[in-house]
Order: sequence, then structure tokens, then C-alpha cells
Amino acid sequence: MELVTLLFYPVYLLVTFSFTLIFIPKKDYKEYFIYGFLLGAFGDVLIVSLFQNVLHIMWFKNMGLFAAWGQNFLSPASWLTTVMLFLYFFPKKKLFRYPYIFTFSCASVGYGLLVRNANLFDFRSWLYPYVSLFVFFLWWSCITWIFLKTSSFFNSERKV
Repeated sequence: MELVTLLFYPVYLLVTFSFTLIFIPKKDYKEYFIYGFLLGAFGDVLIVSLFQNVLHIMWFKNMGLFAAWGQNFLSPASWLTTVMLFLYFFPKKKLFRYPYIFTFSCASVGYGLLVRNANLFDFRSWLYPYVSLFVFFLWWSCITWIFLKTSSFFNSERKV
């Protein structure tokens, strides 16, 4: 197994986890972690289960010791930290929200292609980039809607 295949997820997770510790204040960390866990990690497990196990349009490979229930164990953890950062830096001004969501959707497509290039993931040729862009836009939009409707950061004065 190539070094990039072995280290891709651990390095990504280490970097994004470090960023959460650097940027997200300790007093707010728990709430962002809960959103990251429910909407990122659990969301990843649900989406991967649907796309991999039910629809068979994507699949993980070369998971090595990170294999768990047919998925890469570090993928949900990576989505957890990514969602935490997405929500922490979410724009207060409505004008910037859709471009922000679209940018994260494009970055998610790019991330999927990187994971594929690292030989950890593959998919049907028609899935990327357009269908996946729509799926990621829908996912990030749902995350945003749930966060805006339920978070104390947007239901009261946002803590900065």
C-alpha cells in the first residue's frame, strides 16, 4: 500500500482536528462537536450506507486497519471535524451564505476526487462531478438549515 493511501485520512483528520482546537473557543466546542457528530459523522455513515450498500454507486477500498462495517472508520471522523469548521466559520450575513455553501460543495467534490486519487474510494463515472455536486450542495444546505433552526449561535446573539 502506498504511503499516500495509508496516511491520507489520518493526516487530513489531524489537520482538521487541530484547526478545530485552534479556532473554536473551548466554551463553544461541545455544541459544534455535537453538530459535527450528528450532521457530519452520522450523516456520512447514512449517505455512504445509501450510496455504497444500497445503490452501489460508490465504494471504499484499500482501507487497511481503518476498515469498519465496509466503510473507512476515519471518513466519519473527518466529516465531523469538517462540519465543525464549516459551521464555526458560517457567515452571519445572509448575502454570503449561498456562495459559502456552494464553495464547500465544490470543495467536497474536490475532496472526493482527492480520496479517489489516493486510491481509497471509487465511484461510477457519472457520479462525479455534477451529481455529487448536487448531493453535496443538498447535504451542506440541510446542515445549514438544521444549524440555523436549532443552534443557540443563531437563535440568540452569536457568540464570537
